[in-house]
Formats: sequence, structure tokens, C-alpha cells
Amino acid sequence: MSHFYLSHVRTVDEEWVASFFHDLCRVVGERTGRPPEAVGVRGEPQSADVSVDLLGRSTVLVALHSPRYFSQTYCLAEWSYFQRRLNVHRSRTGRSVDAVIPVMWEPDPAYPLDAVAPYPPLRVRSEAYQRDGLLHLLRLKARYRSAYDEVLKAVADRIVAAAEQLPEVHGFDAAGTHAPVGAPAPAGVQSVSFVMASTGEQEAPEERHSRQYYGKTALQWSPYAPGEHEALVSLVKNTATALDLTATVLPLDAETVDRISREHDPEQLVVLLVDAWAAMLGEKHRLLAAVDERNPEATTALEPRSRDDTESAERAVTLDELLDRALPLMRGRHSEYERWGLPDAESFTSSLRKVLVRLQNEALKSSVEAVPPQATPADGPHTFPLLGRYSS
Repeated sequence: MSHFYLSHVRTVDEEWVASFFHDLCRVVGERTGRPPEAVGVRGEPQSADVSVDLLGRSTVLVALHSPRYFSQTYCLAEWSYFQRRLNVHRSRTGRSVDAVIPVMWEPDPAYPLDAVAPYPPLRVRSEAYQRDGLLHLLRLKARYRSAYDEVLKAVADRIVAAAEQLPEVHGFDAAGTHAPVGAPAPAGVQSVSFVMASTGEQEAPEERHSRQYYGKTALQWSPYAPGEHEALVSLVKNTATALDLTATVLPLDAETVDRISREHDPEQLVVLLVDAWAAMLGEKHRLLAAVDERNPEATTALEPRSRDDTESAERAVTLDELLDRALPLMRGRHSEYERWGLPDAESFTSSLRKVLVRLQNEALKSSVEAVPPQATPADGPHTFPLLGRYSS
């Protein structure tokens, strides 16, 4: 058994997370008389995979909360797994256990940790920690050494005190986890709407025989991982969040088309995720055409078509013709990167990142052009211009 599992936003601040993890393992090891490498675990830093085995063999969850924590599917899964264990333990024994330790990694002024975490957050006297969070202490450790040591001691105290074993949760579905009550959506500078142009298994065209790629609803379409119905949704949300975008995933229906058509904000981005088979259905074909007519600078499309989907490969000519008719503007628009027939999750993710960066740049350009220039006084400017988001 491990004494604790460290949950954090991965691929970000890795040097500092690794430093804290190393220090915490050392302190807990000194308290328990165990080797530092045996007291703590965490997920693979460069991967979004969730190890239920590591979670199940850990006694305490130490969560490094930041404004983006609850937007990461793997963070939600890690948090939800411990929440499920605590609920099962309470139902069996009637006792509550201090097994989730929320630590403020970065402050979120809009949503303080007390307001979003149902478990007691870390309490220390350090004003620097309370104001700026643990990451700030790490970056300026020479100045805040005593405050950092206080945080380490407080976290280790709670880890070592939690000696009661929690039950494992068998059959836990990491993809089905949801944010805890009160957890806010991340407040990004820009937002992106992913529109899933697919169908549920029962609504798929009669010509589509390979139904393993579909779930009960259009949002469960999983072109690269048949049977894992939240895989594509998780992939696009995590990719957007890594670029500081707030992501929403919507089905392609009349309500969604009306919603994105009424949005005139140049920074409102829309990415259409296209299942070419859906274009066989008359209503979907009409809705695709409606999205195709939206502002081209803030709208684009990506089409996953897995190389393992032999049925799609056999009908490639037909599917391409359907897309040409349903999305003539998007299909005819030149692009410097691949957007159609993306054969695997790696190529899809690479193209998605390029799409989102381009849309961000185009949205910024549009918003700059929308700001009328300030008139210069006849006798010249009286002050220096303010440097801000739109300055060059």
C-alpha cells in the first residue's frame, strides 16, 4: 500500500510538481520509517491515463487544486474514485475518514477552494500560501522556505494520521465521472464549442453496419476507441484545456445550430467533429450545411476516420462525396494541415491543436479589427498608450 496518491494537472509545472512530490515522499518516509519511493505514487506525468490500481492501493488522495483541476478528466476520475471509496466506507462503517487533502496549488479568486471542495482543505498559518498558493512558495523557495516546510509538515501530518484503509471500488468507470457539486467550469479567456456531428447507435444510417463505434447518444461516438464511449469527448476537452480554452461539447441538432448561429462574439470558436456517415441522414445533412455557412474565421471541421474502420475505408469514395455536398465551403477551403480522414488519435490530436491555435489567432485578429481606433488629439497624445491584450 502507498500512503498517498498525488493528483494534479499533468504536463503543466512538471518541474515544480516533481519537486513537491519528492519532498513530500521524503517527509512521509521519515515519519513512517519507510523508503521514500514506497510511500507515494502519482499518474504518468505525460499521460492522461488513470490507474485504478494505483488509486486503489493508496490510503490518501492529495489533490493539487488549481483553476483547471476540475476540467481535466483524469483529475475528475482520481477525485471521484476516492469519493466513491469514502462513500462505500461510510455506508459500511458509519464513519467519515480524512482521506482527501485539497492543497491550493494556484489560487482561483473566482472560486476559492473552500467553495468547491467538500473535504477540509489544508490549513496553515502562512499568509503567503493562503494568498498565492503552493506553486508560488516553490518558485520562491529561498524566500519562503519556512512557509514551504510548514505546508509539507501539515500535509504529512494528515497523511500519516489517515491509517484506516478504504475499500477498493471494483468496476469503476473513469470515463463516467463528473465534477463534484459546486465545482465550477474553468474561466478561460476564450471558449470553444465542439459540435459532435454523429448519431447514437440506434439512429445510425442503415448502411452503417459497424455499430461498435457508437453509444446511446451522439456524444458517445468513439471513432478511435470502439466501446470507450467518452474517449473522444475527453480527448478534445483535455486538448482545449491545455491551451487555456473553456470547452463545451454539443450534439449536432437544431438547438445547437441555432445557438452557434446567434453567437456574434468573434472569440466564440466552433469546431465541428464530423462522422461522414451522419451525412447520409437528411436532417444531419441539412444541419451540416447550416454550420458550413457560419463565420469561416471562427469555425472549422475535423473528420476522424480510423484506419481500423474497414467499412469506412471500403466506402471512402461515397463518404467523401457526401461531405463535399454537405460542407462545400469547409471542404473547399485550403488549409495548411490535415483535417479530413484523420486515421488515428495521434494525428487527430495534432491537427486539433493546430486548429485551435489558428482559431485563437483569427479570433484575436477579428476582435482587434472590431476595436475602433482612438482619435489622436490635434496637439498629439498626452499619455503613453496602455499596453494590454491587443497591443502590438
